[in-house]
Amino acid sequence: MARPLEQSMGPEAMERATGRTHDGWRSVLTEAGARDWDHAAIARHLVEQHDVDGWWAQAITVDFEQACKGRLPGQRADGTFSASKTMTIPGEPLDALAAVASGVTARHGEAHGQNLTASMPNVRWRLPDGTRLAAAVQGRNKSGIPVNLTWEKLASAEAALLAKAELEEILTEARHGG
Repeated sequence: MARPLEQSMGPEAMERATGRTHDGWRSVLTEAGARDWDHAAIARHLVEQHDVDGWWAQAITVDFEQACKGRLPGQRADGTFSASKTMTIPGEPLDALAAVASGVTARHGEAHGQNLTASMPNVRWRLPDGTRLAAAVQGRNKSGIPVNLTWEKLASAEAALLAKAELEEILTEARHGG
């Protein structure tokens, strides 16, 4: 299961980057009334009123929502969950993507879209249950091509755990030619 943001980004890192710790930002946002704001409003407030970089504003917002508003680790702002897994696949970028896409297609049917000329070529599926799957190639590393699979719009943390296991199976099969 996903960890709370504070466990993966310690208070020292937060303070070095933003000038405040997790607790410091939680106090600032609580005093501003952010418990009643949606995700976008909190992030916007941090950027506009505290001159926080957009990426850090998102991290602070997620941390605040997890600590003060009941957002679960791995949960998105809309209440759904997502799961992702990246694995290095040997070969050329489009071949690695094709191997992963073949595994997804065998389990979930034909893709609804793809962009093979993007800087990160990708293939996308809309599943009948309303969830979405996407495979994307990242830049080459020493041992091959990292391919990321992301499954979005999952209904629960339990569904995200099951999805992550399936993503790992698909990537492992593609890695081993299978």
